[in-house]
Amino acid sequence: MTIDKLLDLLGRYDIQQPEVIFLRHNENRTYRIRDAAGGSYLLRIHDPLKDEMKGLQHTYDGILGELQMLEKLGRWSTHEVQTPLRNKDGELITIFESEGKLLNCSVLNWLDGRDMNMDDVNNEELINKLGSKLAELHSFFRQYEHSGMEFRPTQGRAYNERMIRVIHSGVQKNLFTSSDANIIEQTLQLINSRLDYSGGEAGPDLIHGDLSMCNTIITPEGEVRFIDFGFYGTGYALLDVAMGAMMLPSDKRDTFLKSYYREYESTENDLLQLEGFMLVAIIGYYVFQMGNEDVHGWMREKMPKLCAEYCRPFLNGERIFYKI
Repeated sequence: MTIDKLLDLLGRYDIQQPEVIFLRHNENRTYRIRDAAGGSYLLRIHDPLKDEMKGLQHTYDGILGELQMLEKLGRWSTHEVQTPLRNKDGELITIFESEGKLLNCSVLNWLDGRDMNMDDVNNEELINKLGSKLAELHSFFRQYEHSGMEFRPTQGRAYNERMIRVIHSGVQKNLFTSSDANIIEQTLQLINSRLDYSGGEAGPDLIHGDLSMCNTIITPEGEVRFIDFGFYGTGYALLDVAMGAMMLPSDKRDTFLKSYYREYESTENDLLQLEGFMLVAIIGYYVFQMGNEDVHGWMREKMPKLCAEYCRPFLNGERIFYKI
């Protein structure tokens, strides 16, 4: 995509003399935009690199649901969050044509900071902030009057069932053995059997859905912020908690849980559920990357280890929360 085309697109926003810096093309094409007044923004063109990456989050209605939520989160929060910028017509999404295709794009305020990294995971203060910020996000989600969630990703019981089918399709691609695929199926079925049915097949909670070090920003002031809500949707809040715990060494996970739960201790049942969601998060990565041939070798190598070291013990009732 040419600079002239991008400048024409940015002309539909109140951004003066924009400087365009390409970041990457993966789930979206992303650019950092700087303006003459010193402002900084994130431009997202919702055009995934591979067709297999496309999902509800890339449709017009799906993008709109994410942006409406972020706009409300920005008004609700007492600290800076990554909020959307409306175009000159007052719209959250700008549609433009490129190479014969109509593309959706959105612009967010840029959050200064750096990705969380391995140097941070033993910092008790940051771990406490990680837990409390996740609890704060979930508090917002519980009171947010959402709509249109049928256009957003779901990571509930139906999602787990779909993952079973996708993992079995990997057997035909010689990515996994049928034995390992069967272990994954048994694991996900056990996890589903333990889930609360109150939210139906989609799950009862709103979640971030993709917590990782890459989506966790440490600001220059040392604060924790979450970005990239591309998988925001319905599911189980404990999936977010499990993803947060997996960022940390096993001996720091209790600190994180205490910060998240604040006024009460996590229970044995919470830990049992968290172990299941840890496995859901790992299996979900395999499923999302199934069409990415660059990681197929990694999958062939790691799947037997996942099954032997974590799934089989989980199925046998062994504690794995501090092992993953």
